[in-house]
Amino acid sequence: MSTSILSRIIHRTVRRPDRGPAPGRARWKLAAATLGVALGATSAAAAIVATAPAFIQITPAPPSVVLGALQSDMVLFSFNERQCLPVPAGGLKTDGGVIPAGTLVSSHFLHGDPVTNLLLSGQVLFNGPILGVISSSGGLDASDVPFGAPGTTYPTGFGPRGLEAGMADAYAIIAGGFGIAARMEVPPLSFLDQIRVITRCCPGGPGGACPGAPGGPGGQPD
Repeated sequence: MSTSILSRIIHRTVRRPDRGPAPGRARWKLAAATLGVALGATSAAAAIVATAPAFIQITPAPPSVVLGALQSDMVLFSFNERQCLPVPAGGLKTDGGVIPAGTLVSSHFLHGDPVTNLLLSGQVLFNGPILGVISSSGGLDASDVPFGAPGTTYPTGFGPRGLEAGMADAYAIIAGGFGIAARMEVPPLSFLDQIRVITRCCPGGPGGACPGAPGGPGGQPD
């Protein structure tokens, strides 16, 4: 993917309302230099279409993302979960509001679990616009069953698995709504950081991509 897409990225910093700036740290701002890294593109038909360090994509979804099952001090992991399913009755609560019942969505997972500790940032692009992000432990627990990848074991009920107050954890919606930039901090003797991203499913689009998707019709060119 060329730097032309990066020069037109629109980004919006999103912080959970219970979070102030981490002690001793400046408020995180997504710098152009961070976005200027080379993106590792995948198939245009995939729900995740590109990742940038420190995120890498796992295909297929891993067997487990419980504490200690998928670890690295050097990279963060991303993978697709359920694809093109309707939101159940009652809607889906996300950090920014509720996605209405019946909305056709796909889910994706971001995961950081170090052997010792980590403080890493990266970006993930999708072929559908982001409708919501779930970064709280309670929200992750509640969405594991309806939106988790079949065959993957999640730390449901574990406790501190989402982004945490007092850390450098943060995320931003980028690429005109088709991407997320996330930073995860897990200090020594701590636990893990996880995020679930909900995107719109556009099954009628070329390769399953929604209009305006990076590299798709009407979108930003590769």
